[in-house]
Amino acid sequence: MISKLGSLVYINSEGEVIPIKCVHANPERTIAKLKQENNIILPIISINQNTSDNDDKRRRPQSSLINTSWWSDKKQRAFRVISLAPRAVNVEYGINIWAKYKNNLDQITEQVRLLFNPHLVVTTKYSNVSHAYLDVESDNSTVDSSDRQDRIIRRTFKVKLEAYIPNPKFLITSTGEIEEFNSETTLY
Repeated sequence: MISKLGSLVYINSEGEVIPIKCVHANPERTIAKLKQENNIILPIISINQNTSDNDDKRRRPQSSLINTSWWSDKKQRAFRVISLAPRAVNVEYGINIWAKYKNNLDQITEQVRLLFNPHLVVTTKYSNVSHAYLDVESDNSTVDSSDRQDRIIRRTFKVKLEAYIPNPKFLITSTGEIEEFNSETTLY
C-alpha cells in the first residue's frame, strides 16, 4: 500500500509535477509531527492499520488440506507440500491525505479513487489475489485557524483488504513422514 500510494504526484501552481511522500503513521502522530516540526512538506499521505478480523463469508466450512508440489533442480526430484487452507481475514486501513490547498487535495483524492477502481490488487510473497476496496470516504478538514497558523485540510479513506493468512506448511517425504516444519505466518 505504501509503495502504491507513494507513487502519486500532484501539479503545483507553477505546473511542476511533485511526488508525494507516503508514511506509515497514525493520524494523531502525523499531525503532532506537523505541529512539532516546520520542515514537513504538505501534501503528505499517512497510512495506518485500524482493525483486522476473520471473514466468515469467505471462510471454508471445514478444514481442507492443500496439496502442492514443487520441483527441486538441485535434488532433481519433486517434493510434496501439504497445509491447511489459509484463513480468510479482512484488514481495515486508514488512508489520510494532508494538504494546505484544496486544489492539491482534490488532485490526490482523484488519483486514490482511480487507483482503487474497482479494486487494488495487493501482491505479497504468499498471494497475488488480495483485493483492497475503498469503503468509506470522509472530509476531516480543519477550516478554522488563527491568523498565525496554517490551515490543514484532510481527506480520509477507509480501505478494506480481503486477504488470506497462510497456515504452516509440511514437507512430505516419499515414505509419507513429515520431513520439515515451516511456521511462517506473516501478514502484509
